[in-house]
Amino acid sequence: MTRRWIAITGGDAAYFDLMRGCVASIRDKPEGRDVALGVLDCGLHAEQRGWLSRHGAQLVAPRWDFEFPGRAGCSEAFKALTARPFLPDYFPGYDTYLWLDADCWVQHWFAVDLFRRGAVRQAIAVAPEIHRAFRHYRHAWPEFSAVNGAAFREAFGAALADRLVRYPLINAGVFAIRAGSPAWGAWATVLDEALQRSTNMTDQIALNVAVYERGLAAEALPSTCNWPVHHALPAWDTGRGLFVEPSLPHDPLGILHMTIYTKTVPSFDIVQIGGPDDGTIRPMTVRYVPPGEDRSRPRTPEAFRV
Repeated sequence: MTRRWIAITGGDAAYFDLMRGCVASIRDKPEGRDVALGVLDCGLHAEQRGWLSRHGAQLVAPRWDFEFPGRAGCSEAFKALTARPFLPDYFPGYDTYLWLDADCWVQHWFAVDLFRRGAVRQAIAVAPEIHRAFRHYRHAWPEFSAVNGAAFREAFGAALADRLVRYPLINAGVFAIRAGSPAWGAWATVLDEALQRSTNMTDQIALNVAVYERGLAAEALPSTCNWPVHHALPAWDTGRGLFVEPSLPHDPLGILHMTIYTKTVPSFDIVQIGGPDDGTIRPMTVRYVPPGEDRSRPRTPEAFRV
């Protein structure tokens, strides 16, 4: 594809270590060396801004795009959530916009390509949280339905919550939308409505309502394009040297998403696939690691410095 596009992330100083991995995971690939990068600066330090600028990122400080009752209790970082339906306003002039949460990193470029292709096919390209390995479709369903059901209920009421909590949750942490798509306005409208009642996961809940209830056309990509690590730890393919889905046929993961507690855990016990160590367990970090570095060394936020 030759269309002009931009990859965007954002957050505050506390998220910089993860954001750094997100940006580096794009830049360390041949396809990503010259990609336009944007960052929503929600309170970064000067040295952090400098690092991002040196890696070719355009930094923009977002505004409050909505008036809502709970705004006074929200941090500056919350703007990275409410600004997303307005990305063409912050970074004008691109044909397609790919958003990645700061706690995501790109392992394999196929996911980036699929998001861009999906944005051409439908109003928005997303990856619903549905996979045969995910824990919340088995023993963790009560936990999942309680947390997400509460968020739906607070913003849109019990009837809608009881209905939509049974649908595959659309993860708003990675998405692609073309510049002229109706998705921008549709998402903004529902998000504005939801923010008048709740700030609990409201950006993601609003996107789900826009798709499942308001008719927003979405291209649903496989979960390998946005893998929420807390739902299922990946396996490690020793031959290919990359993370793969833990279930057969062990397809590669394109984007790993350090959801919830996985952001701060230094390492996990990861099943090895292939070779003489097939089936064994090895402690490994699932955070971004520069090419050639040892994944067996635990990685903590302190290990990623400017």
